[in-house]
Amino acid sequence: MPDASDPNADTKAAFAAALERKKQAQHSGTDHTDAARGSAKNTHAQGGKRQFRRKSGG
Repeated sequence: MPDASDPNADTKAAFAAALERKKQAQHSGTDHTDAARGSAKNTHAQGGKRQFRRKSGG
């Protein structure tokens, strides 16, 4: 697709090739479908009702 009249054709081709490599690298990872789902639930849960306090002073 590079046009002979475009002086930046080689640069555009290099960027297109790099983008394609990046896309391929992103899709080559694992899905982590076998990970335990319940282990990260409610990691910051505190018992009882939440209390809000006002700042004192000014």
